[in-house]
Amino acid sequence: IKMKKLLFLTTVLFYTFSYSQDLNWDKSKGFEVTFDIDNVYTSDGVNWEMSISGQAGPYGMGFGTITFKNFSSNQTQGEYSGYFWTQVEESTFRGTTSGMWKKDGKIYKTVAYDNDVVGGIINLATGDWNLVERKASFKVAPLK
Repeated sequence: IKMKKLLFLTTVLFYTFSYSQDLNWDKSKGFEVTFDIDNVYTSDGVNWEMSISGQAGPYGMGFGTITFKNFSSNQTQGEYSGYFWTQVEESTFRGTTSGMWKKDGKIYKTVAYDNDVVGGIINLATGDWNLVERKASFKVAPLK
């Protein structure tokens, strides 16, 4: 089992370093977002779900549900995923998000890819989650 884990880690690191230089996002179309964290709950005491809402830049008013999952025994880092729905006038957008989180003091730092299912755009989003102040803020830019 240890050999499988080592092989998996080596493969992930190889692909991360091999293709990370190929990522190119369009900062000229970037925007910042601040969401309210409306609700936080858990059904198993390990994974946490959050409801968020707020203005999502060019995507208008946004609503989402995010699940934070732990993969370290000390609960300092993990992965997250979620779903979004937004609306600008009569146009609606649906999307997904998937990324990683790491606790830094009282802030949870995140890096994720957001998939605009309707518009076919993939955004890179970096964020800070402050559960005490009930705010999540992001810098978002589309990949070219």
